[in-house]
Order: sequence, then structure tokens, then C-alpha cells
Amino acid sequence: MIADSDTGTSSATPFDPAAWLNTLVGIGGGYALASGRKLWLVVQECSTGDLTPLMAQIVAQPERQEAIKAAIERKQLGYVG
Repeated sequence: MIADSDTGTSSATPFDPAAWLNTLVGIGGGYALASGRKLWLVVQECSTGDLTPLMAQIVAQPERQEAIKAAIERKQLGYVG
């Protein structure tokens, strides 16, 4: 979130779950949606420097985690975008 100190308002860049997943894959990670819609993130080959800011975007953000799950489901169903 970016705060505008002059007006006291803030603007947030919208979270894009597809872009987030692409970034995860781009740094060497992977993902899967297991039974019960459990989100599995594979991060063994990711550097800490790349992984930390990415994970910070979803920790304690259930709506973002849900958006990631929905994006995976859309991809599994063959929907693009």
C-alpha cells in the first residue's frame, strides 16, 4: 500500500494471483492444489532473497491465498488469464 502524505489517502496496487504464481515459477518454485484445496508451494530451489518478498505478499492474507487457489483452479480447467 502506498500512502499519499499530502492527502492522507492510500492507494494499493491490486494483487494479481496469476502474476504472483508466474513470479514463483520464475524464481525456481512450483505449486499445486491438493485435495481439500490445500495450497502446496514448492520452494526448495528458490533463494531466500527472492522468496522472502514474494511470500510477504500472502502471509496473513487469506483473501490473496484464496485468489491464488482460484487462479490455479482456472488454469487446471483450461482458462487463460
